[in-house]
Amino acid sequence: MARCLGSRSRLGPRRPLLFQLLLSQPFLRHASANAKWGNPLSHSKPTPSQLLRFALTGTTQPARHESFTSHMDQHLRELFSEQWPSDNPPPLPPWSSLQQRTTGSHKKAVLKALKGSTKSLQHLRLLIENNVNDGQGGALLQTERCRFLAQTLERCQRHDSYGEILSTINVIITRLGRLGVPISHSLFTLGMYYSCLAFSASALKWHLKGYLSLGPERLDPESSAPLVEALNISLRLLSFQEPGYNTSEMLNIVTGESTDGDFSEHNLHSIMPWANHEDSPLPVGQYLSLLARLRSKQVLQEVWDRTLKGLGPDSPPHVFQSAYDCVEALIEVGNSSKATAHLEEISKCANGSLPGLSKFRGLRSVLAAEGMAQVLPQLAGKEYLSILETQLGNMEKRLGITWDRQKSVHTSISNPPCISSKQPLLTVDGDSTGYGSSVRLIAEIQALGCSKSMLELGKIVDLLDEYGGDQVHVSLSSKEAAHYDFSWFPERSPIAFSNSLSLEETDKPKPWSPSSLGLLRVRPHNDGIHLAVERSLHLMQLGYLVVRPKLTHQVDLGETQRWEETGHIVTWDRVFGRFVSIFVGKSCGDLEPDKPWIVADPSLGLDAVMTISPGNDLLDQIDMNPPFGNSGRGYCVDVDPGPDLDL
Repeated sequence: MARCLGSRSRLGPRRPLLFQLLLSQPFLRHASANAKWGNPLSHSKPTPSQLLRFALTGTTQPARHESFTSHMDQHLRELFSEQWPSDNPPPLPPWSSLQQRTTGSHKKAVLKALKGSTKSLQHLRLLIENNVNDGQGGALLQTERCRFLAQTLERCQRHDSYGEILSTINVIITRLGRLGVPISHSLFTLGMYYSCLAFSASALKWHLKGYLSLGPERLDPESSAPLVEALNISLRLLSFQEPGYNTSEMLNIVTGESTDGDFSEHNLHSIMPWANHEDSPLPVGQYLSLLARLRSKQVLQEVWDRTLKGLGPDSPPHVFQSAYDCVEALIEVGNSSKATAHLEEISKCANGSLPGLSKFRGLRSVLAAEGMAQVLPQLAGKEYLSILETQLGNMEKRLGITWDRQKSVHTSISNPPCISSKQPLLTVDGDSTGYGSSVRLIAEIQALGCSKSMLELGKIVDLLDEYGGDQVHVSLSSKEAAHYDFSWFPERSPIAFSNSLSLEETDKPKPWSPSSLGLLRVRPHNDGIHLAVERSLHLMQLGYLVVRPKLTHQVDLGETQRWEETGHIVTWDRVFGRFVSIFVGKSCGDLEPDKPWIVADPSLGLDAVMTISPGNDLLDQIDMNPPFGNSGRGYCVDVDPGPDLDL
């Protein structure tokens, strides 16, 4: 199994910056005062890959040699043992001369590079080194509120981690300061955005301080929404990667609240649109969810109270959905009593009803909350019948049947002429009505796939055994895929790893383990180095993907087109609730853990990692972002240890 990086690799810009410093200046420079100085020539100069490995893992040795400590490791630890001050930006790498001025020809070249040709931090560093050496160059870098710089950094995500991008922004700000170039609010906003993606409270604090130093300008909606989304994504991933992670430091930066009761006036909330006592035109649901996940009390209550003031029986549906978002987030963090109290307040505002709750995407988690079943009939009022109907429809899908309103009978969901009313779901001789439908399999995965209970995930594994040998049509949205038919062949854990025991290799088939459940972790990498756990995918294997050309009128319908393996397996994303196909080079068998994969030129309309839609409906297909979404992305696959799981 791949070695898991410590939490510092996700949060701190120190190690990625250390790599930049080592590459950009003579060896032995900026050494610790405690280092034992010797002859520089007595130590061989490390390669760039060794420096990056040391910066991220603390050793220059590959994982298979981690028990061995080299002289180079010891020397680097002595040289770089000091901590960066937590309240100051890292020092500026001595990029080349600051005397070169930006000319008109350079201006065109810089804009062209920022608009498309710069795709890695290394390229960006060279671009800035050669062109940002005066006021004109600094202003050029911040053109159109840093729009082009932001696009460049987004492209850099293919090769570099959020922490490394954040370090680069820190260095840019420091460089502009040395040049005496005015720094815009937009550049600090960009720094805050990557601080949120990396979930670094210290970095967010530093960039927020810089933003406020320019004047208390309120963030516009286009800037606020990405910050909230980034923090929500980071928190959702943390709940799977590090359950129980202490978010109090981030809470203090976002809202000013602290565990000791003190309140800081310099906080992110103070410049957000929702801090205004007037009604904000922005939907408040995701912001309420963020405050709930951070376990805010004071600010959450303030924003919630203002939300209730605008809530009434005739309020638009999206207003109620925003309120339900907050309820769902409170349930996620274990505060069911507060969630119930919020539903009571919503019901009062809506004259004893909960409008639109039956259509809320998080209805399942609301119904599963402790004590909710007892109070919901009274709170929901006339909406309760719609809730029951929605739940009945979900249950019917999980049984493979549907209700025919015209005939008032249940029929097979995949074969409507087959009536199932007054018929057993499964007879002794194996006949069934709808029980073998792929809709039933999909509905069960959607119902249980995001559960943190091994027993519930185990039910999916058992169901995959039932559907072994079947095939499920898969829809793809890409134009290239229009010429092919794709199918998913359900199978439990088609991919195994040599360093993990499979279910068949153990004497105790249950309780389940992450390996026997087929859980995978997909992490981006660059040159064999895991970039960070910040963008991991947490997946459950469901089978593999096959393809064949679409039949045309020239082809004899009697001819059978053979299915061909694509090298992709079909999985379920346990964090974001979506079907994902991922390329692993084979459909089944043993896989070498930590083997890097990259598909630079996808064929057949398939990316290396992409969302898919089992069945014929593309409407439910969820965008691949976050956290993967780029062709050409390198990644490694291993067993997900599942620290979030319980029995």
